[in-house]
Amino acid sequence: MINSTFIVSEKDQASMNMLNILMNKYDWKLIEKTRTYKKLGENELKIIILNEEMIYCENIEKIEESDRYIFLSRHVSEKKMPALTAHFLGNPSNDSPYGGKAMNLAYTCPNLLKNYMINLYEQKNKVENYEITLEATHHGPTNISKPCLFVEIGSQSKQWQDSIAGEIVINSIIKSIENEKETNMIGYGFGGPHYSKKFTKLIIENKYSISGYISRHYIKYFNQELLSQILNISDQKIRYAFIDKKGLGKDKQRIINLIKNELEIIYL
Repeated sequence: MINSTFIVSEKDQASMNMLNILMNKYDWKLIEKTRTYKKLGENELKIIILNEEMIYCENIEKIEESDRYIFLSRHVSEKKMPALTAHFLGNPSNDSPYGGKAMNLAYTCPNLLKNYMINLYEQKNKVENYEITLEATHHGPTNISKPCLFVEIGSQSKQWQDSIAGEIVINSIIKSIENEKETNMIGYGFGGPHYSKKFTKLIIENKYSISGYISRHYIKYFNQELLSQILNISDQKIRYAFIDKKGLGKDKQRIINLIKNELEIIYL
């Protein structure tokens, strides 16, 4: 089994909500009086408790080595919509206001994301007022050498402290870790809004999985260097480019010319 480590922060209400559920759900052993816990039993799971914001934690591997890191986080949006979101890490632009390095993408685990979103969606009747959606790649940390995934509850204090939403998120991610179904139909997304219904539907309802996507807001920065990163950051081979055909604007042909010799294009 792949070793997975949960990252939580004391500065994050949703994170503490999910930590409380994890602690009550399983038996954990404190590791050498650090702020790291190891799950007792057959499955290798750990928890790292931080006292800093997770998006700025670039040294997580110095705290605890793992095969992959799953950040349990709050989600914030301008519209303040109740939402359960998930996304990979990186800054596909010349700026990095929320941690990590500019023009730098972090490592991904597409199958885990796909399994999580499917398991989450199967419980949507328990959280009918929440939108279940992927998010575009948009923040750090970016220098971790193993795959990282953010799973989030949003978008206000009421939702961050919602124990039902927290329970569903934890149950879904644990089920995804323990019963991870694999597909080799992996692609990367280009265009469309930050919250993409097209890419969300694609991985929930079809055989494909996604290693992240760059929204229309950052697509003007996409270049050969970012393409090279995309082809090398996934723990599985990237085979496809998922194109939101109405979501690339004036950059559409430029993007297609960059990727057409590297990836099979699928239009959505």
